[in-house]
Amino acid sequence: MSRVALDTLINRSIRNMGAIDSRVRDMMIEVIRRAYSEGINVQISSGLRTNDEQNRLYAKGRTASGNIVTNARAGQSVHNYGLAVDYFLTNRTGDTAVWTVNDQWKRVAAIAKSMGFTWGGDWTSFPDASHLEYTKGLTWKDLQAGRRPAFDQVSEVKKTWLEFGDEGAGVEAMQELLNRHGYDLVIDGIFGPKTERALRSFQYQNGLVVDGVYGVNSKAALEG
Repeated sequence: MSRVALDTLINRSIRNMGAIDSRVRDMMIEVIRRAYSEGINVQISSGLRTNDEQNRLYAKGRTASGNIVTNARAGQSVHNYGLAVDYFLTNRTGDTAVWTVNDQWKRVAAIAKSMGFTWGGDWTSFPDASHLEYTKGLTWKDLQAGRRPAFDQVSEVKKTWLEFGDEGAGVEAMQELLNRHGYDLVIDGIFGPKTERALRSFQYQNGLVVDGVYGVNSKAALEG
């Protein structure tokens, strides 16, 4: 069977990261891209986490059934500030999660660390091998007080997809392709609500992941 497409891993990860800090999201997509080029399929399982979600996780193994999975209450997790993600590997076809912390898993961590992330697998107290965070030394108390890390690695990331809010020639080209498929968009280079609805409609009609993100798979289908 063929290998899962890079675009599929990216689209799933974008969806799972939610409204995470856009710079963290872009860097994590670059991590996924670099890992894929080395034969490693990696996907993000979670990103931004609400306080209620954090408290539910904290309750596990304490006041709720299950094992303890975190020592962080609401507001004490970097996930609550949109600066952390959890990841896992997949098999070749992308339909089965792989949770074994093997050399490939550690290679993903190394790629992320080279871009400024901290890997939870390095922690001596309550290690978390699926966790990556971008804090540049700031603590959750710093984040709670409103401080944020410097993003000195973001300029190295080449964005390879288009999404709501983007503008420019790439959006114009996508709008022209959508119009060739029967949509009636103004070619203005603005990825606004009408363009997103048209793209989602096209994705649905062509059996693609319906996420409103214009990546490799959507581009290939529009150009085909």
